[in-house]
Amino acid sequence: MTRLAGKRTVITGAGSGIGRGIALRFGEFGASVLCADRDLGAAEAVAAEVTERGGIARASRTDVAVEADAERMVGECVAAFGGLDVLVANAGIPGVGTGADTSLEDWQRVIGVNLTGVFLSDKYALRQIRAQGTGGSIINQASVGGLIGVAGIAPYAAAKAGVIGLTRQLAAEYGPESIRVNALCPGTVPTPLVRATYAERGGFGTNTGETPEEALELQRLRRFPLGRLGTEDDIAMAVVYLASDESTWVTGQAWAVDGGQTAI
Repeated sequence: MTRLAGKRTVITGAGSGIGRGIALRFGEFGASVLCADRDLGAAEAVAAEVTERGGIARASRTDVAVEADAERMVGECVAAFGGLDVLVANAGIPGVGTGADTSLEDWQRVIGVNLTGVFLSDKYALRQIRAQGTGGSIINQASVGGLIGVAGIAPYAAAKAGVIGLTRQLAAEYGPESIRVNALCPGTVPTPLVRATYAERGGFGTNTGETPEEALELQRLRRFPLGRLGTEDDIAMAVVYLASDESTWVTGQAWAVDGGQTAI
């Protein structure tokens, strides 16, 4: 289990959901992991899980929307592990609303975390990786909501589409320095964030009256040729590939890991 041996890694939003799943897999495959999250207790709990399973991990209290936090986060990784090779910019929040009804305050809050937070994480990771001069891999968490239209998530979809655009720009700009930048676009994975989004939207579409559980079941039946929702490990294993040396000729991609959702 050495696919990521020696990879010094930061994972944002590592305290729960997909971020936790990525952290556990990275530890299993030999990476040293800084688990960054706004909730320090959650980050510490995941770091402890990684360690209990034989991995190497530390925790960091980081709000990715705060520039000083993003800079400090990278510094903590360097102090703990001696450098930085991989960033997984995974942190995000729900972003429910329509184009006509979303308040400016809600719009700016979602863009601030889901797009600006990725930019700030990437910014300071890039500075460190470039200074080392040995290349690296950045994986930005986007969404199928940044690739296709999904009703009721205007600020979230805009932020994730922005992440995809940023990813492609960075890949073009820093490819000559052997820095790869890719975006992962998960389909529906019933994480706490996704369940919160469905609860706030009130169902599958907007104002349809379904419970979150009923809405997620409809997703499975209607939208996925493989006939099931995704799991945290489905996404984690895709991230392992993008972080590993197996993907050294892959950059600038928006990879939909979605059970076929974007194929229909």
